[in-house]
Amino acid sequence: MRIHAPLLPLAISMIVGIAMSQWTDDWLMPLAVLTIVVVVTCCVGRYPRLQTAGIIVGTLLLGMTLGSRQRQQLDAEWSEERQQMELVVVSEVKVKEKTVVFDALTADGQHKLRCSMQRDWHSKQIQIGHGLLLHARIKKIHEYHQGHFDYLQYLQCHGFTGEVYANSHQWQWKAVSLQALSVTDRLRLRFLTWRHQLLAHFQQQPIDEDAYGVIAAMTLGEKATLSKDLKDTYSRVGVSHILALSGLHLMIIYSVVTLVIGWHRYRIATQTIMVLALWAFALLTGLSTSVVRSAFMISIYALLSLGYRERMSVNTLAFVAVVLLVANPLSLYDLGFQLSFLSVLSILLIHPLLNNMVQAHIQQQHRWLSVVWGLVTVSIAAQIGTAPLVAYQFGRFSTWFLLSNFIVVPLAWLILCVTLLCLVVSWWSWAAAALTTLLVWLTDAMNHALAWVAQLPMSSIEGLTLTLLQLFLIYLIIVCCYVAASFSYKKNLQEKKCHIHA
Repeated sequence: MRIHAPLLPLAISMIVGIAMSQWTDDWLMPLAVLTIVVVVTCCVGRYPRLQTAGIIVGTLLLGMTLGSRQRQQLDAEWSEERQQMELVVVSEVKVKEKTVVFDALTADGQHKLRCSMQRDWHSKQIQIGHGLLLHARIKKIHEYHQGHFDYLQYLQCHGFTGEVYANSHQWQWKAVSLQALSVTDRLRLRFLTWRHQLLAHFQQQPIDEDAYGVIAAMTLGEKATLSKDLKDTYSRVGVSHILALSGLHLMIIYSVVTLVIGWHRYRIATQTIMVLALWAFALLTGLSTSVVRSAFMISIYALLSLGYRERMSVNTLAFVAVVLLVANPLSLYDLGFQLSFLSVLSILLIHPLLNNMVQAHIQQQHRWLSVVWGLVTVSIAAQIGTAPLVAYQFGRFSTWFLLSNFIVVPLAWLILCVTLLCLVVSWWSWAAAALTTLLVWLTDAMNHALAWVAQLPMSSIEGLTLTLLQLFLIYLIIVCCYVAASFSYKKNLQEKKCHIHA
């Protein structure tokens, strides 16, 4: 199978450049070299191969420049003395045993801090959007490693520049002006405030803790209320992705909106409304990396559908990766970013090979076979792409992932649809109560089914330890197998055509 993806080498060069930026102290040096490479590339227009090499090298240097610059911006120096600072709460508050933890932006929009307040009656009242006056010492993010998890790198790729702990007498309420924040930050804060109100609406319903945690995670991206046992169950059976908003959730929403407003005579208006709805949902859920990637790709999907072009391709994925990495280079180190792109890349490349194992005319004659076989091949393709990274990060491989996907995919579709209906008819108490009962029943059914799968023999292989080199070699083997399978498929296809012509 031939892959036409001229942007893929550029995406790989960008990734390599950002990875190399951790060894570069000053971003001006790669920027100077980049300038020289750009000038030389423009002067060798008559030599296409040299020009192509120059573009690839230039993209690598651009990745180094952007990565080094962002690292330098996030490496803030804080005074040893206490500082007085106005903050705006920009995340849901997590109430722990001794502290209350949340994320906050400084009123000037320059810094994002991870805040821990001493737990008391006042700190438990803090909510997203509240303004605080802080008088405490701000520290650089401390380094902490657990297995392959790097706490400093995790916070930096999410834009944090420091962390602070404050006692009850080191902060107070204050009305903070948001005028200094960027338009994006203010818009995101407004949508997150609406999300908090929606979460409060669900909390008022007669929903048990586990069901509420799953609903909040699947529909609004809030995972703070998920119990440790429930998260472990989903991880053991290989469907943790269902709790993290991603392309699956947005495609379900896209399909639902398409069914509701699919006016074929007004395709431009229809696609515009659907894209706006997706980005509104992305803002509502906090603009996480996986959601932004999915919203971006589906937006391109909708745009290309107007011209009846190929909607999803490796080239499209590479373009989205380059754009997101230019916007936030250190998102490369976000596990959600890595798993999201690996799963989509694997589906785009491996799914067609697996799907063609059952001939097209057979799938056309048996629609249900086509649906079931499609779910099987997509699940296997995504697992091939993500399983090595999951094993590297968590030391676990889920053996019953295929059975688990047959459970969660249809139930996730139903849960999202019912949740949307609950929000639409929230003003009608009887209908809202009936739909809430159905929603809880569906969520409990999914939780119990996955708990049963987790208890099956060898449901998860634990204690796997991979080095970075071993991870690289595994992916190299996967690439080699894919290339060999592609050549074999192409050869068989040519033989069939020759046989038909003969």
